[in-house]
Amino acid sequence: MENEVRSEILKQADAAYASGRLEEALDLYRQVLADDDSVAWAHSRTGAILAQMGDLEAAEAHLRRAIELDPNLPQAHSNLGNLHYQRGDFAAALEKYKRAVELDPNNPTFYENLHAAYKKLGRIGEAVDAIKRAQRLKRQQLQTGARAEVASTGTRVSRRAGCLPVGLLAALLVALLAAALS
Repeated sequence: MENEVRSEILKQADAAYASGRLEEALDLYRQVLADDDSVAWAHSRTGAILAQMGDLEAAEAHLRRAIELDPNLPQAHSNLGNLHYQRGDFAAALEKYKRAVELDPNNPTFYENLHAAYKKLGRIGEAVDAIKRAQRLKRQQLQTGARAEVASTGTRVSRRAGCLPVGLLAALLVALLAAALS
């Protein structure tokens, strides 16, 4: 399979995964892995799907293979942490979640996972810190998305005669967003 074809199949698989069509996504990831067993992303997603389907042994094998292939793939560490969490091994889950955060400190989901593990381990102060960080990151992402949307909208609006200046529109939208998030 050529790289372009593999990339297209991975895009289709990711889209199916994102929309909750897990069987379809699993088939597509397996198609990639049948051709090339060294695609860490496909192993990570396959492991995540298998874990959701309850096949924890196969899920673990794929997640460990993903980490073996790419030790810096934060999703694989987080997904393996989720597997440990499902099994009730909260200490092992915590270690994997910490590694995911080290690799991608701007992912709020990883902090939410940390929160859950800390909470299960009775480490309430650290759990609170983790959930606060997750919430802060989500707000930042919303604000960044809103600013990008305003910039995009502002460009279209500024082309129309008699419209409010883009700067004023941006300021109004950011103020409304900040008020809504408070």
